[in-house]
Amino acid sequence: MDELPTLSKQVYGFALGSTGRLLYRLKNIDCCYLVFPNNLDKYLDMLLHDQPPYILGLGSYSGVDQDKIHIETICSNQFRNDLVNSDQYTEVEMKPFLKPIEAMKYAKAIGNSYCNQISWKIMKLINQVELRSQYTFLHIPKTMKPWIIVPEIDQALLNFRKF
Repeated sequence: MDELPTLSKQVYGFALGSTGRLLYRLKNIDCCYLVFPNNLDKYLDMLLHDQPPYILGLGSYSGVDQDKIHIETICSNQFRNDLVNSDQYTEVEMKPFLKPIEAMKYAKAIGNSYCNQISWKIMKLINQVELRSQYTFLHIPKTMKPWIIVPEIDQALLNFRKF
């Protein structure tokens, strides 16, 4: 049975690209937003205004290791092989609030695409204490089926809300 959200466990979710179709199927999320390159700053402004306790990002990935959803644990100041606002590569640790269940695992493979760019910007706001949220980013394998992904994320969210 689904649990009603409490304000202390309110989760804002966003999706990049094709993962939007998954985001809106989730039952255990409170606010959904599709992020594109042209509305990224508007989304960050909304987060700063609303100050949600928890933020969940979804993005897809291809390549090796397509058997599990990745719960990313680091992001960097790299976007498309260029460094952002620095001449030195920097990584930031992300402390995910979701714990892996059967089809999930922790990973350090966020790359240097939009998934990394938005994670970097969110973590920068969190670390500067402008955004008082906890953040989790899930990389969804392109080959994994939606009927596996959605219940898996919903269960992880339900587990999180119970404790």
